[in-house]
Amino acid sequence: MPDSLGKFIIAAFVLAMVVLAWRAWQIKQASPQWPSVDGEMLVSRARPFNEQPYEPEAGKHDWMAEVRYRYSVAGVTYEGKRLRAFERHHFSRAEAEQALAPFPVGARVKVFHDPARPEVSVLVPG
Repeated sequence: MPDSLGKFIIAAFVLAMVVLAWRAWQIKQASPQWPSVDGEMLVSRARPFNEQPYEPEAGKHDWMAEVRYRYSVAGVTYEGKRLRAFERHHFSRAEAEQALAPFPVGARVKVFHDPARPEVSVLVPG
């Protein structure tokens, strides 16, 4: 019985990853045609991938460009966390910071959002 439970958990994990990748691919394909609104950058920082509070930057080689921004559509305010459809891993902090350079905290930015689901957004379409 435990062996079949392990297989079920692995299958569920693989299925979840496929669904997430499919959704990101859909966003990548559709986002160049999405409308845009003005937004404001709240967070823009390079951080180590798999950052652990008890192990800051120890042995880290991959970096993420972390963003958070606020925007409004039809009077409803949203917060987005997606720079682009597929998040990229950067091999250095400098590379991640370069990706973030156009999006400093406090900057007014163009936010592209799904017209059918305005809570889904990106800063870099495509």
